[in-house]
This record gives sequence, C-alpha cells and structure tokens, in this order.
Amino acid sequence: MKKYIYSLFAIVLISSQSIIAAGYLATYSVKVSNPAAYVEAMDELMETDWGKSFPAVVSIHQYDFNGYDDATHVVVLNYEDTASLGAGTESFSNPVFQSFLAKTSSIAEPIEQSLNMKLMGGGNQDPENNQVYTIYRMQVSDPATYAKEYSKLIKAQEDAGNIIGSYGLRQQVGGSVSFYTHYAYTSAGSVAQAMESGETLYSSDSFAKFSKAIGDNRKLMNVSILSNVTGYNGE
Repeated sequence: MKKYIYSLFAIVLISSQSIIAAGYLATYSVKVSNPAAYVEAMDELMETDWGKSFPAVVSIHQYDFNGYDDATHVVVLNYEDTASLGAGTESFSNPVFQSFLAKTSSIAEPIEQSLNMKLMGGGNQDPENNQVYTIYRMQVSDPATYAKEYSKLIKAQEDAGNIIGSYGLRQQVGGSVSFYTHYAYTSAGSVAQAMESGETLYSSDSFAKFSKAIGDNRKLMNVSILSNVTGYNGE
C-alpha cells in the first residue's frame, strides 16, 4: 500500500511539470529466427483494414545488446489513452490478427510482455534523432523521490546539449515487477551518438549528484541498446 501511495504521488508530482507524457506503452519481446520473414508478415498485417485501424503507433525494434535476455526484437504499441489501450488489446481476438500469430508462430517465440505507464518524456521527436534507444530497466522503491531526481538530471543534460533525441520515464503496471518496476530511456540517431552521449552523461557532475541523491532507491537491473527496424500508423 505504501509503494502504491508513493506511485500515485509520483504521478501527481510529475503532472505539475511541462514534460507530461500521457498514455501507455505495451511491449512484446520476441525471439525471432527469421527477421525478414517476420517483418514481411507484419507489413502484410498492418496493410489490412485491421492494421490500418489499429489504435496505436506500432514499431519494431531489434536488440543490439540485451544481456542474457533471449529476445531479439520487441514490438512496441504506443497508446494515447486507456480507451485506445482497451480497444487495441481486445482486437487481438480478431481472426486477422490470429492468422498473423499462426503464420509467424514457427519463427517468433514470445519472451515477455509488459504494460508501462508514461510518467514523463520530452526531447527531440524527429525520426532521424530517434533511431537507437538506450533502455535502463530498474527497481525503484520510492518512485516520487526518483522521479524528482530524474527530472533534475534530465534538465541538466538538456541544458548541456547532451539529449540528442527523446527521453522518458515509464512505470510498469502490467508484467513481472520482480525484474523491473520502471525504465528510463534516451535516444539518438546512431549507436555512435548514443555511446558518445552516454560517456558524457556518466562523466558529468549532474550524474554524480543524481547517483548520490538516489542512493539505494534504484537498483539497475538491465541496460539494453536497440535499433529501429520499422514502424506503422505514425505521422
């Protein structure tokens, strides 16, 4: 109950800022043995009436570095609100989508599914600056305090010109919280840019202050780097 109250407080705290990011992200990690065939099947699915009317922006990313996780790719569904989330999830029982699952079952093994609430986000949304993502999955014991310190760090990095693409903080609301409760991310235009930005971040005074302030509040579980493959229903 205490952690739940903290989580609600974190949302209220963040809502007073100008970097609110409403909505949800549903992520479906899969182990794909034939990426080209999987993307081709997804292209066909999203060209159907079902796909064109699907109420979310859909993207496929491949993991470049993912630790011991068996997933090779992740499909991300970006929902604007709860109504879209409900409609999208319910549509998975549609025969068109079920046919896609049957067609790809021999090349795509489900690994993990999670639903995350968008707590905050911002930065440069241009596609050219959002080709590579660095994901920090973590367990957070006091979400409100972490969100406050994260906001300070991001502002300092933005002021220093070290945020190339977008950034965000998400809270898991559906999935296995024994692995992570939250994740943060930053994006860049390439792996080289992402690494250069990371080196600048880790050596900065703002990161040193952030690390000291959060102390044991955050336990970093995994750092993944992934690249864009394709997307659908975006502008």
